[in-house]
Amino acid sequence: RKMVRMWAEKEMRNLIRLETAGIPVPHPVILRNHVLVMEFVGTDGWPAPLLKDVVLNESKARELYLSAIKIVRAIYQKAFLVHADLSEFNILFADGDLKIIDVSQSVEHDHPSALEFLRKDCSNITDFFKKFGVPVMSVKSLFNFVTDKSITDENIDEYLKTAEEIAIQGQEEVEDTVDAEVFKKAFIPRNLDDVPNFERDLSKVNGGKDDEVLYREVIGLSSDMRSASTQPRLLEEVGGVERTEDQCAEDDSASDMDIDENDDDNDNPDNNEDLHNSSHKKLSKEENKDRKRQFKAAKA
Repeated sequence: RKMVRMWAEKEMRNLIRLETAGIPVPHPVILRNHVLVMEFVGTDGWPAPLLKDVVLNESKARELYLSAIKIVRAIYQKAFLVHADLSEFNILFADGDLKIIDVSQSVEHDHPSALEFLRKDCSNITDFFKKFGVPVMSVKSLFNFVTDKSITDENIDEYLKTAEEIAIQGQEEVEDTVDAEVFKKAFIPRNLDDVPNFERDLSKVNGGKDDEVLYREVIGLSSDMRSASTQPRLLEEVGGVERTEDQCAEDDSASDMDIDENDDDNDNPDNNEDLHNSSHKKLSKEENKDRKRQFKAAKA
């Protein structure tokens, strides 16, 4: 009886904490000893079904997926908790949306297993919605979305749109099949004091092995790990490719202008030097076009 009372008290505290943070949960009414009374979730006396029992089409599943991952992020960023047992068995489908239940086991960020629990929550959400054909983020990408401190109300829609485009293009398929299990078991530091060898990780980032450093979003480091993050890494990477393409286009345009200026001079057969310069610029133009095609292929 004492253990049951303790769990009921913890459920009450966490429900209040989540509700205060704006998370959709049943409203807790009163706690007496080991009995917790909360709001009834349902219609006309019929309880709302668990998400696992709901028949969903792809469109509705996609809508609920976005709702679910935003809830996971809000639990982490606004309530400063990790659900620690989130799945289709602990989510109600009510009034066309989701309500989170069973939060007595939820833990704070400083719990030794908090990030391990969060990875499991992300895995459960990903696995469930993938069955409905939803273009889901990989477990690693979802984990980064939840923990990234630089995602704000202003850029979250752009972030999710970009992530969805990547998922639709299938760019994370290899990661899903090869790296997912490795990521689930990898050690992720919660602060810089927990990092075993920061200089080694910095060298990995400088050497292009970004994917081997898993804690930048959790700690709030920038992509190059030299300062605090001010923009999500996903948006930085996409923006970098676009800026490079624009630069290639500018170089291409400049080459065209230079060549056009020399067209009249090419009519003079004695102007061998100008012909040589024109040929060199044409070659530069082709190189710029090749660079542009390479960046487009990388982006695709």
